[in-house]
Amino acid sequence: MKNEILVPVAVLVLFAATSAAVAQSAAPVAVTTPTEAPATQSMELTGSFVARRSARLSPRIAGLVAEVAVDAGDRVAAGEVLVRLDDRLAELEVAQAKAAVKEARAALSEAKRLRDEGRRLVRDRFLPESEVQSREAAVLMAEAAVAVSESEAATVSERLARHTVIAPFDGVVSRKLTEAGEWASTGVPVAELVGTDELWLDVRAPQESWPALADGAEVAVRADAFPNRPLEATVHARVPVNDPTARTFLVRLVISDPPPGVIPGMSARARFLLPRGGKVLNLPRDAIIRYPDGTTTVWIVTDGKARESEVTVDRFVGDIAEISAGVGAGQQVVVRGNEVLTENQSVRIVDNP
Repeated sequence: MKNEILVPVAVLVLFAATSAAVAQSAAPVAVTTPTEAPATQSMELTGSFVARRSARLSPRIAGLVAEVAVDAGDRVAAGEVLVRLDDRLAELEVAQAKAAVKEARAALSEAKRLRDEGRRLVRDRFLPESEVQSREAAVLMAEAAVAVSESEAATVSERLARHTVIAPFDGVVSRKLTEAGEWASTGVPVAELVGTDELWLDVRAPQESWPALADGAEVAVRADAFPNRPLEATVHARVPVNDPTARTFLVRLVISDPPPGVIPGMSARARFLLPRGGKVLNLPRDAIIRYPDGTTTVWIVTDGKARESEVTVDRFVGDIAEISAGVGAGQQVVVRGNEVLTENQSVRIVDNP
């Protein structure tokens, strides 16, 4: 009867010992070493995208609008005609000027013929020298007449060209401000053109951040319409004229290669990383374990054993956590396999647990 009872007890003892051995077996983990970096603080500002190039286009000469070749929203190329004025009278002036040029050139040709003929006759003593001089003067006058007529022809041709309003750069017509049949005057816009290939982001920054927002300040931009699409941006200029009522100044960012969906007028958020003095340790976000009570810890490997340490996380920047206390620069911190570790558990360092 005693033997029948002892057998189950031995089995239970063996099972418990085996479970304890399994529990204490080395767990595979991946580790990293914290990197030291300057402490920074983030500042998020809102702003609006503006076109680097925009223009309110007006005709260079007054006239009746004959044709409006574009409408709001049309994309145009540089040199494309947007508005055409009635140029019938200008065309007639050009034709008249061209005829005057032909007439002046014909007169010059005849003057040169008479001059050359006079030079031959004066050698044979059929004409006096004064007659040849008179004919040479006539050639000079004819040449001057040709120059005047060509200049007048160029003037009326330029006047004819000014009856069209052309796009000075590639862009999108944001507003059409005239219609056919209206009278257009110089200085009065007939269309607005906005370039969309190069964008600025204008934000208003508090005056306290003026020294820190230099050209090399790190910044991350996200358009409110596309919050999951980060945009590359750099600080282009700080305008040293502040708003006296709000105590802010303008910071202009250049957006590198903006995607097609981002257009002028959209709002965006710019997050600046500014130095605040001192040093912090950077760890991957995966190394941080957060508990419901707000406690944040990491697992540190020492002599092949895992030890949990509470840390102070200043902030998260993307996939990086900035640690100000709780871990040292040379310690090995678990980044993979830390979900099921227990205190003083043996670990085995591998690349991919």
